Amino acid sequence: MKRWWVFARERFDPLSHLVMIGLFVMAHLRVSGSALPPQQIGLIGAGVLAFFFKLRLYDELKDFELDCQINPTRPLARGLLQQTEVRAGILFCILLELACFGAAGWNGLCAISWAIGYSLLMYNEFFIRERIRDLLTTYALSHTIVCSLLSLAVLCAASGALPWELPADLLRFSLACWFIFNVFEFGRKTFAESEERKDVDSYSKVWGRPGAVLLLLSMTVAADYLLLSMARLGGALLWGAQSAVSGLLLLAGGWYVARNSASSAKLYRGASSAFIILTLVAVVSATYWPAV
Repeated sequence: MKRWWVFARERFDPLSHLVMIGLFVMAHLRVSGSALPPQQIGLIGAGVLAFFFKLRLYDELKDFELDCQINPTRPLARGLLQQTEVRAGILFCILLELACFGAAGWNGLCAISWAIGYSLLMYNEFFIRERIRDLLTTYALSHTIVCSLLSLAVLCAASGALPWELPADLLRFSLACWFIFNVFEFGRKTFAESEERKDVDSYSKVWGRPGAVLLLLSMTVAADYLLLSMARLGGALLWGAQSAVSGLLLLAGGWYVARNSASSAKLYRGASSAFIILTLVAVVSATYWPAV
């Protein structure tokens, strides 16, 4: 267990992930209007935590060979964990996800099975590894869809509905989750020229700094549009909060494009990471004060 804890601290920061996952679950419960007993909320939270941790394990295995070359200090590359142990961890996570969501009934089990199935396709890179690996943006967009499927699973477990029975508002929210996580994904792999590494792909390499910022902002606009079009989230509070959050991201992106420095790039990446947290906080707040 000690080695797994070291791995988690290095590759799956407990504090930031627990905050994000807690807000993710809370936002879904509030949006769905479900009042669940604490033990069921805890089970859903544990299932979501296992799902995101499993995605981290997927990436560690997929990147193992490259990490051995350019990131030799990472846990698998330096031998902290063996690949067989990581595969066992993936299996454990999948079983935990099925158990936690299955406890909510057939609806939750059905929906999480979709998300797990898609995640396994992702792990196998849709069986077209050689074609998709070099298409950085396509690769990312096809992988972050899993966040919408996980969102559907939480909504189904909370509401007792099957995915196709969910109202349009909740489907919009699940789709918005795809764009919200794209903001994080596109931001975290965008760098100043001095930070770029020869063998590491980035959106700033593919699109240039202005193009990378525009790509991320397009995800922001799409997420905001979907959230603000939800009848149950209407109100000036959400409009104001999202305008402020997106405005800060726009300013950080403009500063990064203008300065092209490591500090401005770090600020930009930080703003894109904060977008998830601040957006989920805004959503939760809007459900408590929908008329504000």
